[in-house]
Amino acid sequence: MKKLFLPILILIIAGGAVFFVRYTHSEKNVEEVNIDQDIKGIKEEKKYNIANHIVEEDDTFATIMEEFGIDYSEMLAILDAASSTYDMTRIRVGQPIRLAKDEGGKDVYLEYETGKEYYVHIDFLDDYQFNVEKRAIEYKTEVVKQGASISSSMYLDGLDAEIPEAIIVDFANVFAWTIDFSVQVQKDDSFEILYEKRSREGQEVNYGRVLAGKFVNSGKVYTAYLFEDEEGKAAYYSAEGENLQKQFLKAPLEFKRITSGFTYARFDPINYSKQKHLAIDYAATIGTPIMAVGDGIIEFAGWNSQGFGNFVSIHHNDTYTTQYAHMSGFGPGIKNGVQVVQGQVIGYVGSTGHSTGPHLHYQIKQNGALVNPLNLELPAGDPVPEDKLEEFKKVVEEYDGLMN
Repeated sequence: MKKLFLPILILIIAGGAVFFVRYTHSEKNVEEVNIDQDIKGIKEEKKYNIANHIVEEDDTFATIMEEFGIDYSEMLAILDAASSTYDMTRIRVGQPIRLAKDEGGKDVYLEYETGKEYYVHIDFLDDYQFNVEKRAIEYKTEVVKQGASISSSMYLDGLDAEIPEAIIVDFANVFAWTIDFSVQVQKDDSFEILYEKRSREGQEVNYGRVLAGKFVNSGKVYTAYLFEDEEGKAAYYSAEGENLQKQFLKAPLEFKRITSGFTYARFDPINYSKQKHLAIDYAATIGTPIMAVGDGIIEFAGWNSQGFGNFVSIHHNDTYTTQYAHMSGFGPGIKNGVQVVQGQVIGYVGSTGHSTGPHLHYQIKQNGALVNPLNLELPAGDPVPEDKLEEFKKVVEEYDGLMN
């Protein structure tokens, strides 16, 4: 019996030892995992001392680095390392720049926000070596739909509907080739805007892209949808896939009130008689920038002795010429023979020549004859590529669902 009991006892002890070893080993693994997780958490949550600076009028990158305690030679090394990513000498007023230091006072990284979309991140390595990256600013993004009916103007009625001013302006810019909001808008027209509302912890809400929009003008519906073209560049298209960007902008001023529309019988306050007025007069304060509505060559920039005062004429092609009158002055470098691009400032609103008040007289010639700028139909840019039409239709369906 004793001989039998001894082997059994040994087996029980050995089994218990094996169980104990396995259990202990299992516990050890759990503890090691927990330790690793804790260490990882410490790394992720490690706090640095952050020095923040908002770029002011007289600031330079060098003076800010000096304020941060970075010497001149290291500042030059940072500039050199960052040059292929961003020119840090081009920091802009109002933009934040920050330096992170560890608990020992060692520089860890430098960041500069180039705008609302991106920031430059510079890691400090050893011996004046740096790792530089351009990173997207992370936002919490919400898609918002707002709209309004028009009783006075899209701008004022949009503000009354608590639509952010920046979004109203962006919406107008989306349709800048299609609608002249200064003159074509009618009472009881309506519009809807689908846009991004973005927030960052501890900072004011800002607004991202207009994703889609709809404008109903005298019963006609205009639509716009943001979609990437064949080269991956974002552009706006109609519901049918037509590019909204055209050869000419619909108006040479942004969002300004028009004093008189196109008419063949406009009362001339200078000559006190009814005369043809084959143009549009835009009322605006003196100094308001005037844009070239399309690419072209300045064929005349100077004083016009026929009552137009300071006058610019742009030759766009063999068919179209646009002309701008009563300017207070000309844009930088604007003179005969200079090439200009769409949206470039060519002058400023004034009241020179035969004029009773500040305004821009704008007219278009087609094959040498004046035509109504509002009735001019110009070809659009490239439409949505055929191989992307199905993808585009899905975007339209998605955005329409959000707007409806």
